[in-house]
Amino acid sequence: MKNITIVGAGTMGHSLAQVFAQGGYPVVLTDIKEETLSAALGLIAANLKTLSDLGLAGGADLSETLGRIQTTTELPVAAATADLIVEAIVENPEAKKKLFSDLDRMSPPHTILASNTSFLDIYQFVETKRPHKVLIAHWFAPPHIIPLVEIVPGPQTDAETVSAVKTMLEGLGKQTIVLKKFLPGFIVNRLQSALTREVLFLLENGYADPQDIDKAAKAGFGIRIPILGLVQRMDFTGLDLMKDILKNSEKRSQIIDDLVAQGRLGVKSGRGFYDYTGRPVEEVLRDRDLKLLKLREFLKELGEL
Repeated sequence: MKNITIVGAGTMGHSLAQVFAQGGYPVVLTDIKEETLSAALGLIAANLKTLSDLGLAGGADLSETLGRIQTTTELPVAAATADLIVEAIVENPEAKKKLFSDLDRMSPPHTILASNTSFLDIYQFVETKRPHKVLIAHWFAPPHIIPLVEIVPGPQTDAETVSAVKTMLEGLGKQTIVLKKFLPGFIVNRLQSALTREVLFLLENGYADPQDIDKAAKAGFGIRIPILGLVQRMDFTGLDLMKDILKNSEKRSQIIDDLVAQGRLGVKSGRGFYDYTGRPVEEVLRDRDLKLLKLREFLKELGEL
């Protein structure tokens, strides 16, 4: 894939265009409003300057990067030579259905059509003659900073399409997750939604004020997430202890029950969700602690702790 088209030049679209242009791809950025496209180019220029000021532009010439981005309000022009089209328009099923139908008609048969939807099951309503070349590639704002992209294939998306998009994104320096099947909200938004529900519960029932909740996140579990994630954290806690914690809250987990029954208790037993065999427990804990200490001190320097 060589030519990229981004449909929608708003909050996500302008940053998506920037990512591909920084990666050396010629990009056509299209929107229905000329003023939106003009504003998008201004935002991209500002983003690139910020990266350059921090020494994170990778030595790329900023004018050269901007020069790779063309804009147009004419969708047929934008789609005509595209190898990959990423839509970043409003989260409206009817709007997306019409757009994909138009793109299917206007773009070459080999073109991959990707949606940046964060929740919608486009496979229920999008109609094209190339369902094997349609998928969801869900980015996170701002795309030029956040590394993750969730790839969600549909029932008819072929492995070649998934592989091509995954390879391209990883070539841009992105980290990818390929879901095994569609699930509303995918992974990140579902986790965020669960946290948001609990935050609102605490606030609405007067358990804590916003500042204390944010302090709990930043100085408590939040500092561990970048190092341990959410699943591996349980390995360090101990899955037998996790089982007891769940029991005390009148809940249970089949997967944790099964692992404990197999003697897979986490770091202390050498295996849990992850495999630590071949490394002494002391070494695994030291590696964790060094990373946590470095992150803690960095956050202190930023004034966040």
